Amino acid sequence: WRPPPPADDQWLPAGLVPHMLAILLAVPSTSCSAMQTLTLRSSKDQMPVVGLGLWKVPRETTADAVVDAIKAGYRHFDCACDYGNEAEVGAGLRRAIAEGLVTREQLWVTTKLWNTYHAPEHVLPALRRSLSDLGLEYVDLFLMHFPLAQRFVPFEVRYPPEWVYDPDAPTPTVELAPVPLASTWAAMEEALPAGLARNIGVCNFNT
Repeated sequence: WRPPPPADDQWLPAGLVPHMLAILLAVPSTSCSAMQTLTLRSSKDQMPVVGLGLWKVPRETTADAVVDAIKAGYRHFDCACDYGNEAEVGAGLRRAIAEGLVTREQLWVTTKLWNTYHAPEHVLPALRRSLSDLGLEYVDLFLMHFPLAQRFVPFEVRYPPEWVYDPDAPTPTVELAPVPLASTWAAMEEALPAGLARNIGVCNFNT
């Protein structure tokens, strides 16, 4: 992944890999606990460079996977609305905190804005939905998941909305929406003073 030229302090450092395989590596906890971090320029926050990606982790095993990862030393958890398991991630995080394995301040939680929520009026509600599912007051990093906007799907119709607009249509299709990336980014910036995210960024801009 390569970020755009650093014209704005809120772009992420080069080298960030936002998607990690959802595999718990058999490494000693001291190795993960002493994990290398990157300092994000805008907030000066220390982001662990290795994290547990929750993509394709089944809901029924997600909470246990999160707790086991924390026991193994992981502190960075890569989540997204589209992964469909943020509520279960939140359950695992709460269990680990309740058991005294970690504090919220020791965790780094990333989530992502799905394509159907790119219109400015939908950005913060989408983030608040992720926060509600995760059981958190804020995320450490809020990313634009893909550099394209799709037609809006309300929460009550389908969540997560996934790629096709109407999966029950005779020919399901991906329907795009004319929302400039700059408008989406400007709305994401509002998450910072609102205290909903400590950092913002983008991913998959080379795919």
